[in-house]
Amino acid sequence: MKHWQGPAWAAGGAGVLAAALYAAGMLGSGPAPDSESQSQGSAQPVSESVGTVTIDADTQQRLGIVVAPVATGTDGPRLDGFAKGLDAGPLAAIIAEVDTAQAAANASAAEARRLESLYRQDVSASRRSVEAARSQAAADAARIRLAQQRIGIEFGPGLLRLGLAAVRQLTTEIASGRAALIRIDIPGTSLAPGSVVSLGTGSALAVVRVLGPAATADARLQSAGVLAILRGPMAHQSLAGRIMPASVATGTGDAGLIVPRDAIVRFQGQMWVYRQSGKGFVRVVLTDPVSVADGWLIPVGSGQARLKSGDRIAVRGGTGLLAMDLGGTGQNQAAEEE
Repeated sequence: MKHWQGPAWAAGGAGVLAAALYAAGMLGSGPAPDSESQSQGSAQPVSESVGTVTIDADTQQRLGIVVAPVATGTDGPRLDGFAKGLDAGPLAAIIAEVDTAQAAANASAAEARRLESLYRQDVSASRRSVEAARSQAAADAARIRLAQQRIGIEFGPGLLRLGLAAVRQLTTEIASGRAALIRIDIPGTSLAPGSVVSLGTGSALAVVRVLGPAATADARLQSAGVLAILRGPMAHQSLAGRIMPASVATGTGDAGLIVPRDAIVRFQGQMWVYRQSGKGFVRVVLTDPVSVADGWLIPVGSGQARLKSGDRIAVRGGTGLLAMDLGGTGQNQAAEEE
C-alpha cells in the first residue's frame, strides 16, 4: 500500500463528507446554541472523543451504515466453488412427522401400560389385548426412529448428528430468516466436518463450518457436497436455489481476521475500521494488514487486542463515520496537511 495515497484519500473523502454532513446539520461549529434552540432540535450524533462516534439507529440507517461480524480466515491458496441455499420445507415436514410419531408412541405406550396393569389385576383386560397394545407401542416407536433417520438419509449424517432438538430449533430459525441450510460444492477437495468455508465476496462475506457430507452428489460436477448452516445478515438472503461463491483455504497459510475491503477507511497513513460498541462506533487501527482475495487479513498476534472474531464492524459507510469522527475536533486541518 502506498502511504502517500492515505492522506490524499482522507483529505478528499473525509473533507467532502464533512462538508455534506455540515450542510445537513449533522456537524456543527461556532458558538453553542441556547437552551431554547437545544430544546427544539433533535438529538444529533456526536463524537465524544477522537476515534469514538455516538450515533443513533435512525442516523445510522440514513447514512447507509451497514455492520457485519468479523470472520476468521487464512492467506494461503484457496479453492473456489459455490454454495446453494436448500429448501428447508422437507426438513420441516420430517420434524412434524417425528413429533406426530412421538405423540402416537406416547399414547400407545400409555395404553399398553394401562392394559397390562388391568391384566395383572385380572380386571377386564385379556392377554390378547395386552399383546396388541404392546405391538402397537413398538410399531409407533419404530416410526419415530424411521422419521429421525430420514434426516440423515435425505439431508446427510452431519445434520442428523446435531440431534433432534437442534434440528427442530434450526427449522424455527430458518422460518424466521435467522438461518439458512446450504450445500457447498468445491471440486478438487474433500471437506471434513468442521472445515471453515468462506461465502460471498466483498462486504457480503460470511464464514461457515462444515457439518458433514450431503446425502447426494452433484450430477453435473460429480462432487461430494457438504452441508453447513449459515447465520447472520446473509441468512435471510440465502433463499432456496440461490447460488453464492464459496472458497476454502488450502495449505498452511497464516491465520487471522478477514476485514472486507469496503470496511477500510484510511487516515494518517494507516488503515482503520469502525467497530460497533454500545451506542456508537470506535475507530480501530489495523496492524500489518495483508491483502487477500476476500479483503485484508489481520494476522494472529498483529495488534488484534482491539478487534476479535465476531466483532461487528461497519462494512459500509465508514467514510461518513470518519467525517463525523473528525468533525469539530480540530483534526480536519491536520488531516488535510498530511
